[in-house]
Formats: sequence, structure tokens, C-alpha cells
Amino acid sequence: MIFLFYYLIILNFFDTLLTWFGLQYAFISELNPIMHGIYEVSPLLFLVIKTLLSIFLLLFILSKKVPQSSFIKALTVFATVFYTAVVFMHGFWLVHIF
Repeated sequence: MIFLFYYLIILNFFDTLLTWFGLQYAFISELNPIMHGIYEVSPLLFLVIKTLLSIFLLLFILSKKVPQSSFIKALTVFATVFYTAVVFMHGFWLVHIF
């Protein structure tokens, strides 16, 4: 589980940077309505919130309080698969842009 939390932190970092870059230069649009609204309010707030999500995951790891329930494990696996697909999708559009 700890490995998946670290992996999610890395994926979230890349997703944050690539999404911000794509939004800044109008290469993409944010499909998550909550994050889209936050980005519309402030791109900096968007970056801060996305970064805080990674910090929270890191705090779980550092405090040795990584949840072990089967629900959290399933949710973590789902998030990992989803974020991996999103980061690959970002890579795909970046290759086509440049």
C-alpha cells in the first residue's frame, strides 16, 4: 500500500504540472468540474490544492497511518490505474503538440 501511495504522489505531481501547462496554453480543458471551477477562480489555487493532495498522502506515509481497509485498498488501486491512464494521455497530447 505504501508503494501505491508513493506512486500516486508521483502521478499527481506529473498530472498537476501537465494539466496546468495544458490549461495555461489552451492545449487541453479540465474535465473534472470541481478542478475546472477552481482553475477558473485561480490557477495558483489549482496548483496549491493539487499539491496539498500529495502532501496529505505523504503525511499518511510519514506518520505510518496508511489505511489498510479493503475499501481504501480498492480505492487506491482504482486511483492508481486512473491516474496512470491520465498521465499517459497527457504524454500523448504533448507528443502531438511538440
